[in-house]
Amino acid sequence: MVKSVKKSGLSKRNKWIIGVVAALVFLVVFVMVFGTPSAESVFKDMNDKMLQTKTVTVDQTLSIKGNDGSLASITSKMFMDMNSEKVLLAKGNFTLNISNSNSPMTVSGDLVKIGDSSYVKYNTFSSTSPGLSSSFSSIESKIKGSWIKVRPSDQFASMAKTPLEFLSSILPTPFANLDSTQRANVLKLLQDKSMYTIDESSKVDIGGVSAYKYSLSYDKSKYDEVAKEISNDVSYFKVGSKTDNKLKSLTVWVDIDTKQIIKIEFEGSTADGDVTGTFKFSNYNQKLSVDKPSDYFIESELLN
Repeated sequence: MVKSVKKSGLSKRNKWIIGVVAALVFLVVFVMVFGTPSAESVFKDMNDKMLQTKTVTVDQTLSIKGNDGSLASITSKMFMDMNSEKVLLAKGNFTLNISNSNSPMTVSGDLVKIGDSSYVKYNTFSSTSPGLSSSFSSIESKIKGSWIKVRPSDQFASMAKTPLEFLSSILPTPFANLDSTQRANVLKLLQDKSMYTIDESSKVDIGGVSAYKYSLSYDKSKYDEVAKEISNDVSYFKVGSKTDNKLKSLTVWVDIDTKQIIKIEFEGSTADGDVTGTFKFSNYNQKLSVDKPSDYFIESELLN
């Protein structure tokens, strides 16, 4: 009789455990099926979300292999403020390394951009070439630590402009703070099935964040249409003449929760050579001030 009671009690407990486990399994499956949006829907929502970007910090690493055999790398960290449709604000730092037999050099500095005006403060200006070392040292002693307003005619202007130019010339995912009407017009182009092709997608963890990783291909002519549409609404997003820039591979990580881009990796080519790069996005819509330097020079004032 006692054994019968124990058996009955054990059976009830087993049923309870099985019931709980079954409920948990159902909950997990329910969350997996209904709680996590699909990769396709997250990618679609990402386009809309990115076109509402007010501010963002972008870490970029670029490696360039020139057709002449030269090598260059650019690293930078830039805070970008796109609250205004007319004026892009940006500030950060950069390092440019160029390796070739004629003029190897390392240039680093801080950068501020307010609309069409850019200001640079060089921290390093050096060369490992015996023939250039002394002259570079002389240049560094004259310009290091002083804010300089960048002008197109300046000897070293391109070094200060390069980190920002890649964001619009290579990156095939434009973003800006557009109003609802402007956003709707751009989204019609971005969400055209011929614009992007998701070649592969997978759910991953990146930096403790659940994300979808997409391997993409895209239609360059369609992207040109998008860039032109945005430039009609945002004056600082300038569209130049068509270039030979092409992407060979494009991988994008998108936060499943926020629908914002976390990282982009790409391999591409330009008229000057091959480019590989990584862009990391963080601190979306964070408020930081971007101020014009209170005291600055023009390059010729310091060098002459």
